[in-house]
Amino acid sequence: LLETSPGVAEVTFVEKEPAERHTIISWEQKNSCILPEDLKNFYLMTDGFQMTWSVKTDDTPMPLGSMVINSISKLCQLGASSMYTLPNAPTLADLEDDTDEEGNGDKPEKPHFDSRSLIFELDPCNGNGKVCLVYKHAKPGKTEKSEVSHL
Repeated sequence: LLETSPGVAEVTFVEKEPAERHTIISWEQKNSCILPEDLKNFYLMTDGFQMTWSVKTDDTPMPLGSMVINSISKLCQLGASSMYTLPNAPTLADLEDDTDEEGNGDKPEKPHFDSRSLIFELDPCNGNGKVCLVYKHAKPGKTEKSEVSHL
């Protein structure tokens, strides 16, 4: 669909072999987390995802988009240290906001960016943020419910 869009050029997709079931189980044991069933099934089909595309302006392709899902071996926990590579960049602790801690009404509860949550990087977003797998209520050996968040 993307390739047929007007102005889109140079769509590249990197095909990857499926992850082995024992690799996924090892990741879960190592991180004391149970991967969501849909993400686990994704890794059993392909061990990560990478697609980029450009747009043509004046017949010159210009890089525009990138989508990534890290392989299971690169699905690493983010710590409280800087989540970006730039000096003076924000840390996860900087993102912690004491206001509106709990969900109210129709708003879901925000994830905490400290020891209350476990956060694993799915997509580094070329340094412009991160898409992460977030376990909001981290309890050693019992972390199950998760969601995907953009930081």
